[in-house]
Amino acid sequence: MLLNKRFSFHRLMIGCALAFNVMPVMANTDGQTDVQSPAPVMSVSQARSELQSAVPSGVSLRYLPELSSLYAANHMEAMWQDREAVQAFQQQLAEVALSGVQPQFTQWVTWLTDPEINDMKRDIVLSDAMMGYMQFVSGVSATKGSWLYSSVPYKIAPPPSSLVNNWQLAVRDGHLKAFVESLAPSHPQYIRMHQALKGMLADSRPWPQLSASGPSLKPGARSQDIPALRDILTRTGMLTTHVQDVIAETPASEGKEPGAQEQGNAVAVAVSPAAAPVTDLTQERPAPEQRMLRAVTPAADAAKADAEPAPAQRMLQSTAAPVVSGSDNIYTPELVEAVKRFQQWQGLTPDGVIGNRTREWLNVSSQTRATLLALNIQRLRILPGEVNTGIMVNIPDYSLSYYLNGSEVLSSRVIVGSPARKTPLMSSELNNVVVNPPWNVPTKLIREDIVPKAKRDPSYIQRHNYTLFSSWSGDAQVVDPSMIDWSMVSAGNFPYRIRQAPGSGNSLGRYKFNMPNNDAIYLHDTPNHGLFEKDIRALSSGCVRVNKASTLANMLLQDAGWSNARVSSALKGGNTQYVPVRQRIPVRLYYLTAWVADDGKPQFRTDIYNYDNTVRSGAKVVAQAEQLFQL
Repeated sequence: MLLNKRFSFHRLMIGCALAFNVMPVMANTDGQTDVQSPAPVMSVSQARSELQSAVPSGVSLRYLPELSSLYAANHMEAMWQDREAVQAFQQQLAEVALSGVQPQFTQWVTWLTDPEINDMKRDIVLSDAMMGYMQFVSGVSATKGSWLYSSVPYKIAPPPSSLVNNWQLAVRDGHLKAFVESLAPSHPQYIRMHQALKGMLADSRPWPQLSASGPSLKPGARSQDIPALRDILTRTGMLTTHVQDVIAETPASEGKEPGAQEQGNAVAVAVSPAAAPVTDLTQERPAPEQRMLRAVTPAADAAKADAEPAPAQRMLQSTAAPVVSGSDNIYTPELVEAVKRFQQWQGLTPDGVIGNRTREWLNVSSQTRATLLALNIQRLRILPGEVNTGIMVNIPDYSLSYYLNGSEVLSSRVIVGSPARKTPLMSSELNNVVVNPPWNVPTKLIREDIVPKAKRDPSYIQRHNYTLFSSWSGDAQVVDPSMIDWSMVSAGNFPYRIRQAPGSGNSLGRYKFNMPNNDAIYLHDTPNHGLFEKDIRALSSGCVRVNKASTLANMLLQDAGWSNARVSSALKGGNTQYVPVRQRIPVRLYYLTAWVADDGKPQFRTDIYNYDNTVRSGAKVVAQAEQLFQL
């Protein structure tokens, strides 16, 4: 499924025959056909012994049984003799290692950058890593990407035998590079993200740091952070009117470890005098309980704005602070405009004010961003490369796009589930539009939200136009809330169903868009459109609120044969109407925190659900991954 057509079933059968050492034939000088003498047969146990003796004692092959069979069939000949194939594979391997989804990949990358592991030893390690990579590629698809959103590494296992056979066929036919390339994500974003990642990995100089917290920095203010701010904005390409490359070409000096302090004639790095000591990103450190995230990407708090103090990310060691003159520490209009561009780059409100969320993102180094790109590169594997007709909702971007016949016809802001009530990743099909929808309040929300409020204020039920029913059955009787002794009610023993009547104050607004799923998730309107002005919009109980719900509804209703006059009449009438769509529309709720925009600039978004935490592991091999990109 993940391979292209050049590795067809027909060729797979040929590969299986080759694997059983079918003797080739060749023509002799007399035109007669002679049978070539078969090479001496090598046993699997003999190959296993040779593999174990070939690699250093510190290398433990994860796929030794499988490799023993493969190398026995190949008479212990090297499989990785195509240099271009090796280069392509090493870069894909480095991307998975940087994503941190499986620590074994960091081990393979470490071995492959060890100069003592060369020649046949390196060939064997490459083959061991290829087995693991093939399992990853096939498993991500089979598990619908669940491996890419879990903090628990998946279990290493053998890859599908069909994939192994295709690999061996490619080795024998001299098509190894094509096979390796077929394993990369096929999404159009991949090439752009791959190139951006390479550029960010190359920027291994110490990253400037602003102070960890403090009052918001506003235009015209003075701050000792300004030299570091100017350096960051220059290195991210924001300190120009026409933003060029996002990350400048700033490779580490030869012989220096990435992140080591430069001396002598090297470029000085501005570090804020107020900056706290910098720690390595890979070190675990606790975060306050109320934070959404733990210092992988900047934290987001839907209920609080930039004024809330938050721990900034650190990756490099702080240096002695330079002396800053009074004329060099002013937050000038030039810097303000550059910060606005930077804020847009991160999906933040471009107001030019440096609050804690902006400060956190400014402190994220290029190499940390590379790990985020690497993780999201793997997430491309479960996304459609092209959408002809469908609705795509990127949860951490708080955005919806509606495509019709290959063109985007609507783009809208959305509100998604809070970290406590996450919007699930899912695929479904929109099948009807509900005009003037009632809201049957889910049991969880009744227990956690409504019952506590009603106990404090019994009039809450009537003020919000809720109706109580005696049970969840179809013939349930309406219950007068004033007849309930609320002092005796608790969330655990509340037997009533609650429904909110249609109307302008209904929590679903004027439109609901149904799509079958097991999580009772749907798209809907909202009476509170002011919340769409927030940059962090993880505020709902799981369903997706759409800012332009009326526009989306009108488009779908018109396609179903409704005129504008009919829509207006239905809204004024207030009666609930269910309108089937003419053709079911695919809906995909996905989670991508980094990508490259059409203008060529990488975009990053706050990881609201802590799904990016695996990059902590990937950050440990940034230097080795950068080496593999150069080998």
